[in-house]
Formats: sequence, structure tokens, C-alpha cells
Amino acid sequence: MTARLAIRFEGAARTVTGSRHRVSFGAASWLFDCGLYQGRRDEAERVNRSFLEPPGSLDAVVVSHAHLDHIGNLPTLVAQGYRGPIHATAATADLCQVMLEDSAHLMAKDVEHVNRRRRGPERKPLYEPEDVRQTLDRLVPHGYRAPWDLCEGVRVEYFDAGHILGSALTTFEFKSGGRTLRLGMTGDLGRPARRILRDPEVPPGVDALVMESTYGDRVHPDQAGTERQLAEIIERTVARGGRVLVPAFALGRTQELVATLHDMMSDGRVRDLPIYVDSPMASKATGVFRAHPECFDAATRRAFEHEAGAPFGFHRLRYVTTPDESRALNERGGPLILIAASGMCEGGRILHHLQHGIGDAKNTVLFVGYQAEGTLGRRLREGITPVNIFGEPFERRCEVASLDGFSAHADRDELLAWVRRLSPAPRRIFLVHGEPEPAEALAARLRAEIGAEVHVPEPGEEFPLWN
Repeated sequence: MTARLAIRFEGAARTVTGSRHRVSFGAASWLFDCGLYQGRRDEAERVNRSFLEPPGSLDAVVVSHAHLDHIGNLPTLVAQGYRGPIHATAATADLCQVMLEDSAHLMAKDVEHVNRRRRGPERKPLYEPEDVRQTLDRLVPHGYRAPWDLCEGVRVEYFDAGHILGSALTTFEFKSGGRTLRLGMTGDLGRPARRILRDPEVPPGVDALVMESTYGDRVHPDQAGTERQLAEIIERTVARGGRVLVPAFALGRTQELVATLHDMMSDGRVRDLPIYVDSPMASKATGVFRAHPECFDAATRRAFEHEAGAPFGFHRLRYVTTPDESRALNERGGPLILIAASGMCEGGRILHHLQHGIGDAKNTVLFVGYQAEGTLGRRLREGITPVNIFGEPFERRCEVASLDGFSAHADRDELLAWVRRLSPAPRRIFLVHGEPEPAEALAARLRAEIGAEVHVPEPGEEFPLWN
């Protein structure tokens, strides 16, 4: 008799945050990712504290990569009773410590700040440092192309997704009652020919595929054009005597942006300016990069081995660690580039710099990553003013610019090209991690070009996987 096999889309369905998918096979069930939903405070609080079934009923968690929208709710899961293993690549396991410890710290600070300024019941953070410690104790690292058995009848294998350090494409092979089915799950799919990391791998073909669709309706600008735009933004900001404030993900985007700016300043495409990375988490994450050169592409690995400081610690770069150093940056005169987390302006030190900087017309806020609906970053990018920061309104007078060319997510053409290389082609595709418009646009292209049955699941929707 064939065991029941199904997948339920509990997060990142018709949105880009809070990735969480539940796979059931016979009596076993596990989550693929358990990320934070990021958006308006009350809605995020409700979503992140809720699980459709008791966490203690799960047998395992399989993690794709260490961005908080994929791992940031793991401590909540553990705090509510989950006691099983958490599987990840070795680099992802190391990054989980950095990301989750910082997440708990920022939550505590944010709640403290908000409670001082609001009436009514006090808010509490989603989880405490002890919940993070217990989460880290459950991590089980795996290598790329090193299959392991998740449970009886289920073999799992990681392949390099090329999205951030340690990111993985995951295949599950199910066997039951003489039948076999292969399920592929991309997590976030990276892009070819990017700095630092290897290109995304193409695993052996799968019967069913769960794929991201963040940029399913658009094509990113080419790298050369993106760098020309970056130079123009910097030059006009400097001409005004202002500073460039960059909200950036501490993991991945910061390291790629730093390497790009160094190259552009070294060859004279942009004037030599001081660069500050004001993020203790980014500094720690960079340390994890240095510990995992096996994830680098060939060019980065050569530079890492033979050039002092490359590609993360150049002479013009300063990592800011203490709160006093961070505050002092707001008093520093002259043009500079200041990179700080979080990338969607939902927490972290970028909020303090925005408080001081968005009211000054000389400055530029530069977005180099996706801004999810409901986030402060999205409101700034859409030109809304005033905006609330720590519960207080601030008028935006600065320039706001965006560069999609730094995205670590594959665009429409890159997603289609990657699927075309799967052999055999998947018969069923489920599109997640995308807002409805790009997801539906990509679904239409996949139906026409691949001939697959394509779904854009609703939140909480479940599908059987055996034909």
C-alpha cells in the first residue's frame, strides 16, 4: 500500500516572507523552512506566533538557507514544543547562530522601545535567547551532494542554490508501495555569474517542483548597467554633500555590495569614499564567509587565498560594532556610504540612521534588495511620507533610489532557463515566495513553455503529490 504524500503551503504563499511548507509522508511530517513573516507589526505578530498544527507533532525541519524569512521563526517553533532535528548545510548551520542570536537581540530592543511609547498591555518578543540556544542545539549539518535519510522511504540531497552562502536546492526522493516520486524545492534560487558564490546547480530531474517566484514577471538589469547607475547615484549624492544610506541584508547583500564598491573605487569608476558597515551581524556573517571558502566561486577563492583582505576587509571599509560608534556616525561630517541592516527597514541600526537622515534633502536612501509589502522599506520606496519609525512620524525629504540588479533572486528569464535544464522536466510546479502578480505571470509562462501543471497556492492550501 502506498503511503499518503502531500504538501501544505503554510507560509510564503502569494507573498514573499515567512517561508514555511509542511510535507507529510505516511505517519511522518516535517517543515521545509520556518521563516519570519515580515510586515506590519500586529499582523506579523499574529502570523509568527501561529502554527496550523502543534510543533511537537513534527518529526523534522529541513532548512534551505539562513535568511530570516526562512529560519527566523525556528526558535518560536522550539519554544512551542518542537524537539526534532533541524537539517541544514554546514555554512547555513554556522550562519544560523549569527542570524538567530541577533534576531532575538533586536526583538528585545524593539519591544523595549515600543513599550516605552505605547499604552496598553506590554508586548513581548517572539522568543528569548534561551529559545535560540535550544534551536542551535538541534542543528544537523550536511554537505552538498551528500544524500541522507530523513526517515524510512525518504532520501534527501542538497545542491548549491547560489543565493547566499550555504544556500541549498533540496531534493526529496520518496519510495512507498513500489512507487517513487522526486520532489524538488528551490528555497531561494540564485543567479549565474554573481560575485563571490558559485552559480546555481541543476539537480537531477524531479516529478514535482516547489519554486520561488519573487521576480517572476521581470528581468533584472545587467551588471554593467547596475554599476553605472550605482556610480551616478553616489556622484550626485556626493555633489550635494550628502551621504548614501543603504538598508541591506547583513547576510549576502552586504558582502556583495562591499566587493562591488571596492572594485569600482579601485578602478576609478566612482570616487574613493569611506564605507561603513554598521551591523554587528554583518561583521559576524563575514567571519562565517571566511570560514567557508568551499562555497566561493573560483575567482573569489583565488582572491581570498592570495590578496590580503579580499574580498571582505578592504582598507577603505570600516565595520562598526558598538552603539557609541554607530551614534557617532550620525554626527560625522562629509559624504560617506553607510550600509546597515535590516534590508527591509524592519529593525536594526538602519532605523536610527533613517531617523537622522531621511529629512535631509542632501542624502539618498538606496535600496538594493526586495521590499516586501507592508514593510517600512516598501513604504519609503513607494514615496510615502511621512513614515513612522519607532512609532513616530518622520517626513521624507531625501532622495530614494533602487537598484534591482543586486538582487540575489533569479529573475523571470533565469528561472525559466533553470527549469528548462531539469531533465526530465517536472510534471507539476508550485510557485511560492512571490506576490500574486509575478507568480501568476510566471505560471502562465511555465504552462506554455514547459507544459507542466502549475499552481500558485493559497495560504494553507494542501496538495496530494502522488498522481
